Amino acid sequence: MLAHELRRRMAALRVVGEVIGLARDGAADLDRMLGVLLGELDDLDRLAREVLDGAGDDGGGATVDVVPAVSAAARTVATARGAAVEVRAPGGPVPVKASATMLRQAVENLLDNAARYTDAGPVEVEVRPEPDGGVVDVVVADHGPGPGGTDGGRGRPGNGLGLFLVRRFLDAAGGHAWVAERPGGGSVVGIRLPLARQATALGDAVNT
Repeated sequence: MLAHELRRRMAALRVVGEVIGLARDGAADLDRMLGVLLGELDDLDRLAREVLDGAGDDGGGATVDVVPAVSAAARTVATARGAAVEVRAPGGPVPVKASATMLRQAVENLLDNAARYTDAGPVEVEVRPEPDGGVVDVVVADHGPGPGGTDGGRGRPGNGLGLFLVRRFLDAAGGHAWVAERPGGGSVVGIRLPLARQATALGDAVNT
């Protein structure tokens, strides 16, 4: 799995490098491409370390904050797709037990699919912690044709490697996913993860 992902990252870096090489006039475009390049290099470094440590196959055992992972995924997709991505998240940390790299990659895949198939308006992603239930939802909404709609033969979101990565990550992290129609048109895709113990304990303390 990670071998395929490493190859995908390397292909993305090759394209970015070619674009940077051709960018002679627009400084803003050059800065944007450099940002993508640095982000991809960071991800490659993390993926390589996970391959060496074996963490990429079991989901990792560290505690990671969902909010910065979702924000980073949103920035990557917005830059790569030239799409508007709106993030709504709590101001404080939302910790889960998971691989930070695989969490970000799963959210990137959901956002990338949403940006690819949306017809109008921004892609929306929201982090919804539920301390009482001991879970957090990451919900992605688009303005595309919806789960049962058509998209000109391009195929619905979530096919291929992207869906496989999301499923593999959720299996390792003890989570699950769902898909629904978005009121007013489009799709809503959510992933639910168990909160780390300190998060649920904090929720219990606040509600006593």
